[in-house]
Amino acid sequence: MAVDLNKNKDSLVAAWREVVDDKNPIDWALYGYEGQTNVLKVVSKGDGGIEEMIEDLSSGKIMYGFVKVLDPKTSLPKCVLIIWQGEGAPMVRKGVCAKHVHDVSKVLHGAHITVNARNEDEVDPQIIIDKVAKSTGSDYSFKERAEPERAAPVGTRYEKQNPAKEINASERDRFWEKEELEEKKRQAEEKRKREEETKRIDQERIRLEEKSMEIMQQKEAEWTQKHPEPLKEEKIVPKSFVKPLKELNFNNGHTNVPAATEVEEEELSPLAQAQRTLASVASLDDAPAPMQLSPDNETPEPSVVEERLESQAEEPPSKEDFGIRARALYDYQAADATEISFDPEDIITHIDMIDEGWWQGLGPDGSYGLFPANYVELVIDD
Repeated sequence: MAVDLNKNKDSLVAAWREVVDDKNPIDWALYGYEGQTNVLKVVSKGDGGIEEMIEDLSSGKIMYGFVKVLDPKTSLPKCVLIIWQGEGAPMVRKGVCAKHVHDVSKVLHGAHITVNARNEDEVDPQIIIDKVAKSTGSDYSFKERAEPERAAPVGTRYEKQNPAKEINASERDRFWEKEELEEKKRQAEEKRKREEETKRIDQERIRLEEKSMEIMQQKEAEWTQKHPEPLKEEKIVPKSFVKPLKELNFNNGHTNVPAATEVEEEELSPLAQAQRTLASVASLDDAPAPMQLSPDNETPEPSVVEERLESQAEEPPSKEDFGIRARALYDYQAADATEISFDPEDIITHIDMIDEGWWQGLGPDGSYGLFPANYVELVIDD
């Protein structure tokens, strides 16, 4: 149950105020319960200090003491709250009154320390004063003021510095001459290193240029050796067709047929020129015999002769004249002038298998060069 502080509140507060008042001689007050109730009352008070209060403590009761003592460090009065639980007090009563400490400390507030005691040895005046002294942070007496000691003058060994005496002019000049000489040597060394580095870079550049020129000349020689320039051959017209026209004379009153002496040359691509050349060579072997005049001196019509000449000259070459042929499977664009370009289904002729991965051949646009072998398939004639 809670403690009853309202019934005797005026007397409780009055006794507390007498203790905390520095001008009042009362320096302790003792509180207890009325019988076995929870009503708190003033048991006694006095001005004899802790020794006098100890005489009123009962070993069989629960009591509260509020006492004023003098702090030995500061010489100022300090208040102490003593929670007394006698050794002979019933255990049940101790348990109930333990809950009243908080409420009692609110009424008897202002205590610097709180002491729990069960016998008179624990409330010995010296023990209480020692606990008060320990709770004080500063060790300063407000009553005794010591005179401050006058400090003696502080001595010094300071001497005014004279740069002219401490600095030797000759040594200073020698020092700076040495520094200047070392700086000139350093600059000369850096200049020499820069010149050597520039010279080395120029020599390396010249060497690389010469090496690059040598490699280009070597590649150009290899290319010229592998790809000689084709000879330009003129279109050959079988003489067996031209000569009879020159010798023919028409005696039956017909106008002489002019001789076909020249054939205009067309500007042809290398592939077309090669095809025309092969066709002309083949036509020489298969050319018909010179035309003979009939017994009746009848001469064939000039148009018939010209048609026969054109048919012989424009006869396409045989498949053997294109050499090894291949059909493009994929499109390929030349990386440089040494390669050829083609599209799928284009025919590449005159193939030279110079390597396992790269061949040479005549492209559809008439250019001759390298191309990857895995981009084409060989054309096998039946």
